[in-house]
Amino acid sequence: MASSQAAQYADMFAALGSEPRLEIMRLLFAAYPEGVTVGEIQEQVKIPNSTLSHHLEKLRHEKLVTSRKHKQFLYYSANAEAMQDLLSFLSTQKALTTTDTPINTTSGEDGFMQNNFFRFFESVFTNLLGSLSSRFYLSGYDRFSEKAMRVIHLAQLESRRLQHEFIGTEQILIGVLGVGDGICQQILNNLGVNLADVQQEVEKIIGRGKQISLVDVPFTPRAKRALELAVAESQKLHGNQIEAEHLLLGILQEGTTGGGGVAIRALQRLQVDLSSLEQSLRSAIS
Repeated sequence: MASSQAAQYADMFAALGSEPRLEIMRLLFAAYPEGVTVGEIQEQVKIPNSTLSHHLEKLRHEKLVTSRKHKQFLYYSANAEAMQDLLSFLSTQKALTTTDTPINTTSGEDGFMQNNFFRFFESVFTNLLGSLSSRFYLSGYDRFSEKAMRVIHLAQLESRRLQHEFIGTEQILIGVLGVGDGICQQILNNLGVNLADVQQEVEKIIGRGKQISLVDVPFTPRAKRALELAVAESQKLHGNQIEAEHLLLGILQEGTTGGGGVAIRALQRLQVDLSSLEQSLRSAIS
C-alpha cells in the first residue's frame, strides 16, 4: 500500500479516537442511510454546538461522514464505503498480509485500540450493511458458526481489498486462512500453504479491479455453489453447525464437480494435492 494511502487511513483512524466522535458515528449508523440532523445529534450527545461543529467537520474532512441539505435542515450520514475501507485496512494490514499471525493479535496500547475499533466496526457492518443477508440465501445459513461467518466476512473484505465487485471461491479460501488457529489453517500449513502465498497466487490469476461502487458485494455462482455444498457436507457429517472446514470442503467439492475455480487453481499452483487435502479434512472432522 502506498504511504499516502496508509497516511489517509491513519488520519481516519485518529479522527475516531475520541468518545464524542464515536458516539456521533453510533448515532449515524443507527440512522443509516437517512441520516440525522445537527439538532438531533446535539440533543443526543449533549455537547456545545461549537464543539459539535468541530467534531462533525473533522469527520467530514476525513470522509467518514457525508452531509446534505434538505429544506432548512442539514443532515449528516455515515459514509458506509469509507468506513468499510477503514475496516478492511485494519484487518488486512494485520491479518491478510502475514503468514502465521491470526487476526487481532496486535499487542500494546495501539493494539488494544485497533482491536477494539476493529470489533466495533465489524459488528457495525454485520448489522448495518447486512453483509451476509441480502446476497446470501441458503437453507441452513442460520447454522453457520461464528468462525464460518467470520470467514465470509473476511472474504468480503478481501474482495474489497482487490477492488472486485464479487466474492469468489478464492476470497472464501483466503477467508478460511485469515481466521487463523483452526483445523483448516493447520492442515493447509502442513501442506506448505499459507495466507500470503494464496493471496499472491490469487492476485496473479484475477489481478486487481477498479474502485468498486458496491457496498454489498455479491457471490459468484461458483462461490454460491461452494457454500451450498458446505451446507450439504455439514449435514452429511451430522454436524450441528457449519464450520470453516465445511466451507473448505465445499470449495474442494465445487472444484471437482464444476471444473475448478480460482481457489482450486491457486492451490494447484502451490502444488497442493487436492485429494490429500480433502482426505486430511475429512479425517480431522469425522
